Amino acid sequence: MKLILIISTTLCLICSIGKVNGQTISWTSLENLKDSLRSNPKPIMIFIHTDWCKYCKMQENITFQKPSLAASLSKKFYCIKINAESREELIFLGRKYKPGISGGYHALAKILGAKNGRLVFPTTVFYAPLSQSFERLQGFQTAKTLKRFITINDR
Repeated sequence: MKLILIISTTLCLICSIGKVNGQTISWTSLENLKDSLRSNPKPIMIFIHTDWCKYCKMQENITFQKPSLAASLSKKFYCIKINAESREELIFLGRKYKPGISGGYHALAKILGAKNGRLVFPTTVFYAPLSQSFERLQGFQTAKTLKRFITINDR
């Protein structure tokens, strides 16, 4: 009985230390984006996903959980999540976008994520409003790929 108590206490301690020291992405809501950009302009990283996409879940639960990537993204970008199947009207940079009709994807997800008319999940978009530069990475991205992309665009 004592051994079980010691093991469970040790596991709880290890898990709590990991949560305290672990870095997670600081996600910004679309509602706060305009004010955030006004007070501190920086590029935007948009993660376009769906609830059913296993690769979206992998990118959220594996890639975005890497501490060095999460710290870098949170420092250099406003990070936003957009569910492509959202049924809410979304406002992005002062413009309103309507949800898809009868099971279609949200207009904002299509505008930001579609490449050659095709929307792939997940899609990670990097947008710099000041320079109007725009990069779209379709499909699952590893932390290494995103770090390399961020480093290349720092120059």
